[in-house]
Amino acid sequence: MAKPIQMPALSPTMKEGKLVKWLKKVGDKVSSGDAIAEVETDKSNLEVEAYDDGVLLQIIVAEGDLAVVGAPIAYVGAKGEKVEAGNTPAAPAAAPAKTEAPAQPVAVPAAPAPAAAPASGGDGIPVLMPALSPTMKEGKVVKWLKKVGDKISSGEAIAEIETDKSNLEVEAYDDGTLAKILVDADQLAQVGAPIAYITGKGGKAAASAPAPAAAPAPAAPAAAPQKSEAPAAPRPASAEGRVRASPLARKMASSQGLDLSAVHGSGPLGRVVKRDIEAALAQGPSAAKKAPEASAASARPAAPGSRPAPKTLPISTMRKVIAQRMSEVKPGVPHFYLTVDVEMDAAMKIREEAKSLESKVSVNDIIVKAVAVALRRSPKMNVSLQGNNILQFATADVGIAVAIEDGLITPIIKDADQKGLQAISTEARELAERARKKALKPEEYTGGSITVSNLGMYGIDQFVAVINPPQAAIIAVGAVADKAVVRDGQLAVRKILTVTLSGDHRVIDGATGAEYLRELKNLLEHPMRLLF
Repeated sequence: MAKPIQMPALSPTMKEGKLVKWLKKVGDKVSSGDAIAEVETDKSNLEVEAYDDGVLLQIIVAEGDLAVVGAPIAYVGAKGEKVEAGNTPAAPAAAPAKTEAPAQPVAVPAAPAPAAAPASGGDGIPVLMPALSPTMKEGKVVKWLKKVGDKISSGEAIAEIETDKSNLEVEAYDDGTLAKILVDADQLAQVGAPIAYITGKGGKAAASAPAPAAAPAPAAPAAAPQKSEAPAAPRPASAEGRVRASPLARKMASSQGLDLSAVHGSGPLGRVVKRDIEAALAQGPSAAKKAPEASAASARPAAPGSRPAPKTLPISTMRKVIAQRMSEVKPGVPHFYLTVDVEMDAAMKIREEAKSLESKVSVNDIIVKAVAVALRRSPKMNVSLQGNNILQFATADVGIAVAIEDGLITPIIKDADQKGLQAISTEARELAERARKKALKPEEYTGGSITVSNLGMYGIDQFVAVINPPQAAIIAVGAVADKAVVRDGQLAVRKILTVTLSGDHRVIDGATGAEYLRELKNLLEHPMRLLF
C-alpha cells in the first residue's frame, strides 16, 4: 500500500513548510534516508528524507507551495502501484520529525488538497505574497527583480521579500509576462494578497489592480503546475548582473565565503543549487573567490548651523516580530527579579591561566558552565510551562543571547554542564558566527530552559532581561569591575560581577530562584567546584 511522506515538523514552532525543490521525480527509486525534497522553514532550508523504500508514486505539493505539518506531500510505494483516491491520512501533530523538542499540542488543520489556482479573471494570474514563516503575517517587497513587460518563466525569481528572519525570493509559478505590479518596493503586503499579475500567452495586462484583501490565514497559495523535469533552454546564470541561486545555496555560499557569481549553476535557468556549492567546495578554496565586502556607508555632515530633521528608518520584519513577541511576553509572563553580586577574582584567574596556555576562554564561557552546573543541581529551576503542563528537563542546555544585525537570537549549548570550558568556548564562538550569518539549524536555537544574556562587553554594570519563552528563566550579567567591598571588617577591592535572574513566577518561586542564585554564586566564586 502506498505510504504518504508527510511534511515534518522541523522546529517546535513550525506549523507549515514551503516545498522549495523536489530532489526526486515521480518514478524515481527512493531508499529510507534518501533526501527527497528541500523544505523552507521560518529559519532555514532543510531536506526531507524518505522513511520507506520504494518508488516515488505521486507528488502532492508542488515546488513553491506550502503544506501544513503532518499533511502528505507525496506518496511512496511499489512500482506500478496506484495511490488510492482519498488515501489522505489525518494530519497528526506529531509528524515524523527529527527534532528533540517536546511535542506540542499543535492544532493542525485538515491536510490541504492541491489548491486550485486562484481565479485570474481578466487581470491575469496573481502572484501572491507567500507565507514564509509561521509567524509571518505580512512581508515587505525589498525590490522587484523584473519590471512590467518583462517575460517570465516558471521558477524564475521575480521579487525579493523581507521576512522576519531573512530576505527570500519569490518565484513565478507560470510562464508569461509581468503585467502589473501592485505592491511597490519598500511596501508591505499581507500574506495571501496579490502583489503582481502575470499574463499568460495571449493574455492581457490588468487594467486595474484590485485592493489587496486582508489574508485571513496563511492560505494555500496557487498550486503550481507540475513542472517538467526537462530544463529550460540554457541561459546565463547572471542576468542584469544578478545571480540566480536557491536560498539554501545562498546560505551555504555565504557561510563558506564563496562568491556565487563564480559558481556554475546547474539548476533551471542556470540557477545555483546545493550541489553546485558542494562541487565548488570540493574543488578547493581557489574554485571560487571571496565575496566582496560591503562598503560602509559614509555619513554626510550636517550643514553648519542647521538642525537636521530626524530620519525615518523602516522597521525590519525581524524587528517587528521581536517587538510583537516581547510585548506579548512581558505582560503575559509574570516576571520576578533577583540580583546578587559575585566575586570573580578566582574565576578571572582561571581565565588568565587559560590565556597563558593559549586557550581562548571568556568570562561568558565560565558563566555558561556555572549556569549549567547550577541548573543540574537545581531541578526545580530546570522547567518550562507549556500549555497546562510543566516540563522538567533532564538536560542542562543553556542559550546564549547573540545580537545580530536585525535583532537577537539564542543558540543553545546543549549539555553545557558536561562540557569543558574550552569546548564551551569553541562551540559558543562557532554558534555565534553562524547566527550572525543566519545559518543556524532549528535544533541549534530551540529548546533549553535558561539563557545567558551578557552586556558586559558594552560596559553595562547591571540590567534585567526579558525571558525568552518557553524558557522559564534568563540570567543577565554585566561587566566584571573592581569595586570596594568590606571583608573581615576591612575595606578591600574585589572584581565584582552583578547577576540578575528573571524568573517565570508561574513555575518558579522566589525562594527557588534564590537557592539557584546562591549555588551559581558559589560556583563562580569557587570555580574549582565546576570540576566536581
